[in-house]
Amino acid sequence: MARQIAVLTLAAVLAGVAPLAIAASPDPNAPQTPWARLSPEERRILGPVAPDWERMPGYQQQRLISSARRYPSMQPIQKERYEERIRDWAAMTPRQREAAREAYQGLRKLPPEKQHELRERYLQQKGQSRGPEEGPRQRERRQGEGQNPR
Repeated sequence: MARQIAVLTLAAVLAGVAPLAIAASPDPNAPQTPWARLSPEERRILGPVAPDWERMPGYQQQRLISSARRYPSMQPIQKERYEERIRDWAAMTPRQREAAREAYQGLRKLPPEKQHELRERYLQQKGQSRGPEEGPRQRERRQGEGQNPR
């Protein structure tokens, strides 16, 4: 009998505390990190998204902070790509961002061969297709020397 009372009392206490714990847990969609709390380096890296920062969901802020912290250890070409992508993202409307998310999710469901095929087609349309022997720096150097591009 005493054991049943102890179990019921514990259950009642937990039932009373559980709603408080749920209410106290932060909403992942609510902004959580004020722009002013970012380091100067993080603010520099994330500058293109500064106007939207306070309205961003907390989970998105955390992803961006995490990527900004990895930025210093990236290779130069990775840094260029990161900067281009964050500028492009910042320039998109909310509708364009949603469409980009949906397209990305759709692409992730495709087999790797199909992903590669679509990526190559995209790069050709964008004018960045290259052979295995030529990277972006070599192409820029060749074009800068007055040679005919492929």
